[in-house]
Amino acid sequence: MSFHPRQAAGGVPRLSVKDLEEIGAMIEASVAQLLEIIGSVEPNERPEYLTTQEVAKITKYKKATLEAFRAKRQGPPFYRQGFNVRYREDEVREWMERDREAGR
Repeated sequence: MSFHPRQAAGGVPRLSVKDLEEIGAMIEASVAQLLEIIGSVEPNERPEYLTTQEVAKITKYKKATLEAFRAKRQGPPFYRQGFNVRYREDEVREWMERDREAGR
């Protein structure tokens, strides 16, 4: 398919119903191709790592509370790399679920 609109005065294209139908068909074909590509792409398997501030937003605990949990080896599992502390999102959510089931 190739779309070539007729030019009107001033360089503005004039579109007929046939032109619009052809454009619609081109869009449908493009969307179908994109959906096929998207369906074949594997989701990112790497876990997402969060900062203490991000975990505080998710859990509704204050940042200081999460820091105290870490000092006592309580709370969600965390990883330290130098001065950086990170939490895996999936582990934070699992911890929240266990905490909820325990009735805390």
